[in-house]
Amino acid sequence: MRKIVLLTFIFMSYVLQAQCVGCTVTNPSDPNYHFPDNATVCISSNMTFNNPTFGSNVKVCIASGVTVAFQNNISGINNAMTYFDVYGTLLFTQAITTVADLNVHVYSSGNISMNSGNGNFTMNGQQNVIVNEGLIELGVLQFGDNTDNIIDNYGTLNINGNMNMSNSAVTKFRNEVSGFISLAGNYSNNENSIYINCGTINSNSGFNINGGSIYNTGIFTAGGDINLSGNSSEIYNFGLFTSTGNMNNAPADAVIYNEGKLSINQYQGGNAAFHGPSSSSKKGYIEVNNAIQVNNAVIGPNLDFKRSTGVSDPSTVFMNSNPTYLTNVTFDCASTNSCSAPLITNPGFCTTINGNLPPMAVDDTYTIPAGSFAGIVLDNDFETYNGPQATITNVIISQISTSNPNISLNTSTGYVTVAPGTPAGTYTLNYQICQQGNPTNCDTATDTITVPGSGTTPCYKPAVTSGSVLPANMGITALQRAQSGDANWPGARKGAWIALESKTKGFVLNRLTDAQVTAIPVTDLKEGMMVYNTTQNCLQINIDGTPTGWRCFNNQTCPD
Repeated sequence: MRKIVLLTFIFMSYVLQAQCVGCTVTNPSDPNYHFPDNATVCISSNMTFNNPTFGSNVKVCIASGVTVAFQNNISGINNAMTYFDVYGTLLFTQAITTVADLNVHVYSSGNISMNSGNGNFTMNGQQNVIVNEGLIELGVLQFGDNTDNIIDNYGTLNINGNMNMSNSAVTKFRNEVSGFISLAGNYSNNENSIYINCGTINSNSGFNINGGSIYNTGIFTAGGDINLSGNSSEIYNFGLFTSTGNMNNAPADAVIYNEGKLSINQYQGGNAAFHGPSSSSKKGYIEVNNAIQVNNAVIGPNLDFKRSTGVSDPSTVFMNSNPTYLTNVTFDCASTNSCSAPLITNPGFCTTINGNLPPMAVDDTYTIPAGSFAGIVLDNDFETYNGPQATITNVIISQISTSNPNISLNTSTGYVTVAPGTPAGTYTLNYQICQQGNPTNCDTATDTITVPGSGTTPCYKPAVTSGSVLPANMGITALQRAQSGDANWPGARKGAWIALESKTKGFVLNRLTDAQVTAIPVTDLKEGMMVYNTTQNCLQINIDGTPTGWRCFNNQTCPD
């Protein structure tokens, strides 16, 4: 279940604070006003400033329904923080270049316009934060030398020019699920910066990644060329990524990862590998308008390639190339109804502002008699999306809510407990997992628990006695009575592949920790492989022969 909790406290504080508070100055009337040090200046009526000046640590709050205009530049004091809380309208009639550090919050009722959407905005302060829930319109957005910038867009951001970062700027740019960005010009990234799109972005021109990273879990459309030059340029696509121009200049250390749909007009990259998901339960889909040149790149695993018109096969998808194919690389699998996994373009999560993938909590269904317990809820959860399995040692578990107080989650073990006397019925329990190393990066899931009626016990099926009776042909005994023949032991024990017996010895499976289970080579994994997991204290069986196929078998039920 994908309900990501990212910067929740900060975001909710923006929503809940409806108007200006903590005002030390209200409605200054001087058009050349000096905003004093450490003041909170609240403006609740329309005002135009001609040549204002700013002290340090100034907050300007513009109330809802109010328009404030600045006729000239507002540079501020070098590296001194200036805050703008915008519930109304903030207008700049010319280009703005700031040397002060900026912290700008545009609330859902607010908007900022730079010269009717055509003015440039250059930030030269060392620390800059822009959170937009409303509307921002400007020309060129420029991040200056040696600046550290965070842009988090929940609303609408219209950039009618370019968005540029100097080589020394460190910028974390995220378009949230609710966000919409229109970019008329080019986007120029650098090796220090991350661009994250979880909403919708329409770029009329190109993206110059220049060694930076792009993460897309939303709808990303680039109308111009995408340049992957620079050291280790990265594209990670989990949503819908469309390039109607050319993708080029991708060196061998560039990363192109696709788990959603990647639509390419033309690609003449280099030797950059096209990566797909590691699990065969997922598949990335790549559609090309023209044959693409990948040279000797590695392709896969779990990718499907398709030409937008005509036949799709290696000769029509690739040109002048001799790629190396990993497992499950197909060509237009949909045409033969042979795709190993469906196309998913809405994965339902957004990465953190640092580009970290969230954990993955998955809904569970249990049948638990009153006075018993089952679990562990982490059996099908992941510490990181596409990463290792979640365990009590790498995630923090917490119970969010329960529909019956008699049903609870043991956060130390992950077991769901049903108290004695709980009435029969179906109940729900919501829980959250957060990464141990990043406790604000979380996900939630819902467990559905059925408590059977009075007297109902876990299912135990009677043995099948009809049909051919087959002897056990192999056995291990501590009673020194193994002999050949169906009438002797182990042949006298029917219906088993192997018979084990002892009066003084127990049967011990290989005992492995989480880390040791993870270290089993993928090529050695088999469906039905069993271990005893000493970290999770359970019998663990691999259900599909993949690294993500391990499950704890500790719930009494009839697994039809």
